[in-house]
Amino acid sequence: MPERINVNGVLAAPESASVSPLDRGFLFGDGVYETIRAYGGRPFLLREHLERLQRSAERLEIPYERAVVDIEQEVHRTLGDADLPDAAIRIVLTRGRGPVGYDPEGCGPPTLVIHVRPCPVLPPSFVREGVDVAIVEVTRNARSALDPAIKSSNLLNNFLAWRAARRLGAFEPILLNAAGRLTEGASSNLFVARSGRLLTPPLEDGLLEGITRGVVLELARADGLDAGEASLAADDLRTGDEAFLTSTLKGVLPIRRCDGWPIQHGRPGTITRRLIALFDARVQAETKTGSAPGSMRR
Repeated sequence: MPERINVNGVLAAPESASVSPLDRGFLFGDGVYETIRAYGGRPFLLREHLERLQRSAERLEIPYERAVVDIEQEVHRTLGDADLPDAAIRIVLTRGRGPVGYDPEGCGPPTLVIHVRPCPVLPPSFVREGVDVAIVEVTRNARSALDPAIKSSNLLNNFLAWRAARRLGAFEPILLNAAGRLTEGASSNLFVARSGRLLTPPLEDGLLEGITRGVVLELARADGLDAGEASLAADDLRTGDEAFLTSTLKGVLPIRRCDGWPIQHGRPGTITRRLIALFDARVQAETKTGSAPGSMRR
């Protein structure tokens, strides 16, 4: 299936799209990004993702409003041109071209890149049985160094954690902060169910405020679950009753083992299964795809 890349309003195939080697995003990772899921050609929670993109840009003082094209319109145009039934959309906004050096004076306008590709498909067994995670030695960036709340294009911290997890045979790493508290995965947020309560680490422990994370908290509370934020230690995950990951492309994904040991019975529990169903229903209601999201999302 075709992939399409849009660079500042110019559509092209991946092999012919390009940005300047003097672009700050290439030189310094001086940019921000979002990943959005489209079901049946319809972006899910597009506005929420674009609002977070703008907040991240503002934190880095990238002039979001100076983008040479309308970002939302170009997302729809690129998605339509790709004509994919299920797509992953990656939006990157950098400070743009500029002189080599840290001084941003004279840089810009911002560079916008929109990449639309077929949505990665996870094996059905991952949803049915769960995945393995590992608590890795790579720690999450401190908020005082590079705040994880800024969804920046600098992903070396995430990549190093991902590589460490793969060496351990795990699907996703779980990162601790400097104080030894759970934060998140390399590309996901984390939830743990303990004694009937559903908990996720608080933002102040150093993690991204995931869009899917917020939806799951909303769905859980609306369904009568005791759901909220709390600082968690590694053993809170290892000894939890249930655990799962959330992300735009993963949806709600059960965890079966942590560091090689099963979470409770080593299979998705009732809270996890319930939230998978509630999340899929929310996707259906907002995108009206007419087919089960779980059958294509994963």
